[in-house]
Amino acid sequence: MKEGLNLLPSVAKFQAARINLKKKIGLAMAIFLGVWILSIIIVFVWIGINNFLLNKDKKQNTLALDRYKTLVTNVVISKRNKYQAKLVGKVLKERFEYGASIDKITNLFSENIALENFEIKEKKQFLLKYSLTNGTNLVEIEEKVRDINLGLMSDFKSAKLSSIKIDGIWTVEMEVSLI
Repeated sequence: MKEGLNLLPSVAKFQAARINLKKKIGLAMAIFLGVWILSIIIVFVWIGINNFLLNKDKKQNTLALDRYKTLVTNVVISKRNKYQAKLVGKVLKERFEYGASIDKITNLFSENIALENFEIKEKKQFLLKYSLTNGTNLVEIEEKVRDINLGLMSDFKSAKLSSIKIDGIWTVEMEVSLI
């Protein structure tokens, strides 16, 4: 159609312009609605991705926090165990072992000299009572006392004969100190 000459009546021209305007408005509305729907889809996808990443980070954070709590608990338990072991070690170091000391006392002399009784006077000091069938074994006792006092027996500190009695059986009492 040429611009200069229009043979349509003015009502038809108005209707044609109106139809063209409706088409343009419909196209604009469709474009606007498409952009609007596309924007909403993009926003929801973006929110979904952010929620996914946030949940993933929350899980990692929870795992790290649980490992940290476990580590803290283990450190506290370890420190407490080390402290208790140190206390036990200190007690064991300072503790006097009566069993080993009694073994040393009972094995001090040969089988000919019988240990009748012993008494613990102090932590490392014992009062011993021996019986002998004859006086010849008294020499062994005197030699052991001498060896102990000279430091020849490593487990003993000192020894002293307290008394010697003869009533058919020889009875010897002596004091022994351990190291």
